[in-house]
Amino acid sequence: MVSLLNRKLWRDIGAMRGQVITIALLVAAGVAVFVGSVSTYQSLRAGCELFYAEARFPQVFVTLKRAPLTLVARLNAVAGVLAAEPRIVREVIVDAPAAAQPVSARLVSLSRAGDEPLARLHLRRGTAPAPGDARSAAVNEAFADANGVKPGDEIRVLLNGRLQAFRVSGIALSPEYVYAVRPGLPIPDDRLYAILWVDRSAAEAAFDMKGAFNDAVVALAPGADAQPVIEELDRLLEPYGSIGAIARRDQPSNRFLEDELNQQKVMSITIPIIFFGVAAFLLNSALGRLVAAQREQIAALKALGFPTSALTLHYLALMLVIVLIGSALGIVGGLGFGQAMITSYHGFFRLPELPFRLAPGAIRAGVAISTAAGSLGVITALQAVVGLAPAEAMRPAVPMGFRRSWIERIMPGGARRPRWMMMLRNVAGRPFRSLFTVVGIAFAVPMMVLGIFWRDAIGEMIELQFNLVERGNASITFPHPVDRAVLRDLARQPGVLLAEGQRIVPVRLRAGQRSYLTSVIGLAAADELRRPHDAARRPIVAAPDGITLTRRLAERLALSAGDLVTVEAMEGRRRRRDVPVSAIVDEAIGMAAYMDIDTLNRFTGEGKVISAASLHVDPAALPALGARFKNLPMIESVSMKAYAVASFIDKIAGLVFVTAGILTGFAAIITVGVVYNSARISLQERAWELASLRVLGFTRGEVAGILFGEFALEIALGIPLGLLLSRGIIALIARLHSSESFQIPGVIAPRTYLIATAVVLASAAISAIIVRRRVDRLDLVAALKTRE
Repeated sequence: MVSLLNRKLWRDIGAMRGQVITIALLVAAGVAVFVGSVSTYQSLRAGCELFYAEARFPQVFVTLKRAPLTLVARLNAVAGVLAAEPRIVREVIVDAPAAAQPVSARLVSLSRAGDEPLARLHLRRGTAPAPGDARSAAVNEAFADANGVKPGDEIRVLLNGRLQAFRVSGIALSPEYVYAVRPGLPIPDDRLYAILWVDRSAAEAAFDMKGAFNDAVVALAPGADAQPVIEELDRLLEPYGSIGAIARRDQPSNRFLEDELNQQKVMSITIPIIFFGVAAFLLNSALGRLVAAQREQIAALKALGFPTSALTLHYLALMLVIVLIGSALGIVGGLGFGQAMITSYHGFFRLPELPFRLAPGAIRAGVAISTAAGSLGVITALQAVVGLAPAEAMRPAVPMGFRRSWIERIMPGGARRPRWMMMLRNVAGRPFRSLFTVVGIAFAVPMMVLGIFWRDAIGEMIELQFNLVERGNASITFPHPVDRAVLRDLARQPGVLLAEGQRIVPVRLRAGQRSYLTSVIGLAAADELRRPHDAARRPIVAAPDGITLTRRLAERLALSAGDLVTVEAMEGRRRRRDVPVSAIVDEAIGMAAYMDIDTLNRFTGEGKVISAASLHVDPAALPALGARFKNLPMIESVSMKAYAVASFIDKIAGLVFVTAGILTGFAAIITVGVVYNSARISLQERAWELASLRVLGFTRGEVAGILFGEFALEIALGIPLGLLLSRGIIALIARLHSSESFQIPGVIAPRTYLIATAVVLASAAISAIIVRRRVDRLDLVAALKTRE
C-alpha cells in the first residue's frame, strides 16, 4: 500500500513538473530573501563587534578648544572611567595638485609611547609612525585605495598656513572611522577626505598644543553607565570650550554604522515577512487547489481501502518534496544574495574582516515556515474531501447554482453573449476560488514594486536634498566663526555668481526628558542657496523668534509646531534659551535645525559672524576656484555639489541598487509562479467542463478563450488591487527603513507602476501560451470519464 502511494507520488510530481517547479520557486524566493537578509545582518553585526572589541573602541568622545594635559588625571578619576586618552585632532587641507577640488583631512595624534591606546589602529600595510617621528603619518585605507597612496609616498598637508610634507609609513583602519565622512557632509568621499594619524610631537608643533589637548576618548569600566560620566565630563571640561561629550551611539561613524545595521535588521524582518507572507499564502492556495483537483483520485483510493492517515501523509509528502526543493534553491539563492550584499558593504564600511556566514537559525525558520504553510493548505483541502463517503466523493462536485447577477443586468444587450455569460458566472459562482486568484495576482504587483521603487526613492532624495534644499554648487567651512564681511571677498572671486553665509552652532536640544546633540544652521530670510522646504515642497523662511526642525528631529524629540524646545549652545558662552518650534521641514539627509541668522548670532553673543558659506559658481570656473581655495588657510574644507552627488550615488545608491536588483529578481520569480499556477490549476479544475464544450462543438480557440477570459478578468481585478497595496506597503517600508542619517521617501514613480504591471501581464501572456498548448492537447475521452 505504501509502495503504491509512493509510486503515485513520483508520478504526480512528474506529471505536474511545471507546477512543482513554479511552486518550489515561490518557496525559494521567500527562503532566499529571509535567509540572505538575516545572514547579512548577523555577519555585519559580528564583523563590527569583533573589530570594536579588538581595537578597544571607546564608549565616550569629547571635543573641546584647549585643555592642559594635567587635567587628564581628573578625567581618569571620574567614577566609571576606565581610561581617558587625550589627543590633538584638527581638520586640515591636503595639497593634492591632481585633485579637482581641495582634499580635506582629519589629523589625529597618536598616544604616547608605553600607553595602551584606545581606538588602536589596525595596520593593513606598513607601520604606524614611530614615537618621536614628526615626519611620518599613517593614512586610512579608503583614501589610500581611492588615490593610489602606498607606504613610502609623500603627502603634503597645509598646517596653520604652512605646507608640511609627511612620509606615509602605513595604511590603517580604525574603529573610529569605519565610515569616514567629512564633518558637515553625510556621505563619505574617499577621494577627497583622508584620516592622517601622526605622532603627538608633530601635532603639538603644528598647532601650538604643547602640553595641551583638544580631544579625548574615554573607555568605561565594565557595567558603567555612560550618562553620568558624560555629565561629569561636561562639568569638568566646560571651562575649556567643550562642545559636549557624546556616547558611542552618537559618534558619527558608529551612528551611521548602527543606522545601517538597524536598517538591515528591519529589512531582515519586514521584507522577508512580505515575501514569505506572499509565498506562504500562494503555497497554501496552490497546494490546496492542487489537492482539491484530485478529489476523484482521493475518493478512489479511499474506496480501495487506503486510510485517511495514509492519504494525508501521501499529500504531505508531496508538499514536503516541493518545499524541500524550494528550500534548497532558496538556501543557494540566499547565499548568493547575502554574499552580494556583503561584497557591496566592503567598499562602504572599512572593517578588517567581513566574511559572510549563513545563519543556521534562519535556514531552519525558513524551511519550518514554508512547511507549515504548505501543510495548512494540504490539510485544509483534504478535510473537504476525506470526510465524504467514497461513493459520494467519486461523483463530480455538485454543479454551481448559476443565476443572473447584477453585472448582467447592467450590461448592454449586445454584450450578453453566451461565452461572456459563462465567464462571468463561473467567476461569480466560485467566489472564494476567484478571490484567492485575484489576491494572489494582487500580491505579485507590490512584490515587483518593492524591488524597483528604491530607484525612485534615491532620485527623490537627490532632488529634495541637492536641488531643493541645497541649491548652491559649492560650499566652504571655516575653522572658526569669521566676520560676515568675508562674503564680499568670496563674491569677488572669479566665476562666483552668488555667495551666502551661514552660522552653524553645535547645540543640545532638550524637550522634557528627551535631548539630542545636533547643529543649528543660521540662515538669512533672503537666502536663495539653502532653503528648507515643508512636506508640500514650499520654501520655509526661518522665523525671527523660533526654530525650525527637520521632521525626523521633531519626531525624535516628540515636538510639534508651537511647542517649546530648550536650545543650549555647546560653544562660546554656552547660553541656553527656550524657543518655540516655528515649523517642521522635510529633508532627506541628516537631522538639523534652522534659525534666523541674526537671532542665532544674538543668542550666541558673537556679533555678525558666519562659519560656512554656500556659493553659486559658474561651472566652468569651479576647477580654478577649487585650486585657489587649496592655499587659503582661512578655509577649513571645500565641497563641490557635483562630487557630493556622485559620491552619494556611488556609495548609498550603489548599495541600495544591489539590494533592489536582487529583490526585483525574486519578485519576478514570485510573479511568474503566481500567474502560471493560477492558470495551470484552473485548467486542471475545469478539464471536464472544457472537454464537454469541445464535444458540444466549441473550437480549441473558443474553449481557450473562455478559460483565459476568466483569467483575464481576474488579472484585471488583481492588478488595480495590487497597485493600491503597493502604496501602503512602500509607505510602511519607507518609514521603517528611515533613520537618523537618511529619510527614505515613500514615492513610487508612474514608470515603476507600469513596469510592475507589464511584468504581471507578460507573465500572464507566457503562462497563457504554455497552458494553451495543454488545452489544445486536452484528452477529451480521459477528461469525460467521470463516474455518475
